[in-house]
Amino acid sequence: MMNKDTHVSVIIPCYNVRDYIANCLDSLINQQCLPKEIICIDDGSTDDTLLILQKYSSKYNYIKIIQQDNQGVSSARNRGIEIATADFVLFIDSDDIINANLLHQFESSLTSDPNLEFFYFNYTFFDVSKAPQKSNKLIPLVQKKFESGIDLLTYLLERKNYSGVVWRYIFKRDLFTKNFIGKNHEDHLVSLSIISRARLSYYFNNKEAYFHRVHSSSLSNINIDSIYVHTLKNVLKECIQQINKLQLSESAKLNYVLLMNITYLETVLKSNLPKSKKDKDSLIQELGLLKLLIRIYTNNKPNVIRNIFYILKFIKLHNCSLLTKKVLLRCAITKQYPNLNIKSNYEQYSSLNKF
Repeated sequence: MMNKDTHVSVIIPCYNVRDYIANCLDSLINQQCLPKEIICIDDGSTDDTLLILQKYSSKYNYIKIIQQDNQGVSSARNRGIEIATADFVLFIDSDDIINANLLHQFESSLTSDPNLEFFYFNYTFFDVSKAPQKSNKLIPLVQKKFESGIDLLTYLLERKNYSGVVWRYIFKRDLFTKNFIGKNHEDHLVSLSIISRARLSYYFNNKEAYFHRVHSSSLSNINIDSIYVHTLKNVLKECIQQINKLQLSESAKLNYVLLMNITYLETVLKSNLPKSKKDKDSLIQELGLLKLLIRIYTNNKPNVIRNIFYILKFIKLHNCSLLTKKVLLRCAITKQYPNLNIKSNYEQYSSLNKF
């Protein structure tokens, strides 16, 4: 039996998460406003994940379990969308948790404005061994309403508050037309497809409503090989091509290209390739990220101290790695690109388009 008066299907892909799935489900069953259904896709787990899911399902009749052979998170999400019955969908990673009032806030917004199609909220990271901590990564947002997805996307990008992950919003199910196909970082593509098609009203929740767990199995700790990096590059290039088709402000487009470059740069630095520091430094230069950063943040700012301030501000906003911080600061201090000016065609600054 489902909760008939609510409007959200929660979809949770699950694979070998016996240590975390109970925390995730507890955060859902303890919501002030319960979801219509919780769809757990067990993707061929080999640990006790399925047993834990069955225990919860036997106690809460709105928790559904779907079993499939191991096909990956993309297939699991697609399967969840296929069987979801609610008008809205929320994806949750099986090791994450959500704020107890998130769904209540969404339902209240939907009651106030039945035309709502897209509900966006802030998030923070937390370590498996520590309590969630407030994130300094994002600029605080006020609750706000928009009349188009393009306006929403522009607002996010201009404030450097867009991440592209699919678990950061609740969306109307019929906006989902671009299936996951199993590519690394394809969240970026799917999110662009959803947000650019959304119409009518949009709300922001300024409170941190989603807590993303960081642990040894997270992306930052997986083995990133050349195939992974190559696939990521192609996905991000496609994202940049898609963003070029949208009616966004110039600054929003520049910030999106910057975000894609950062994503790629961080992945390259975490990867096992190339082996030598010299080769990695060469890749950093080829990426053109530093050139883009200096164009954006130091144009008409000849004072070195002021340049460093803007770079430090950027580092704080984007939670850059230590190596990236060192490279950016070195670039600012030495003024490697003293004569650069921002031009109107942002695409020529996208390093990904050079590959």
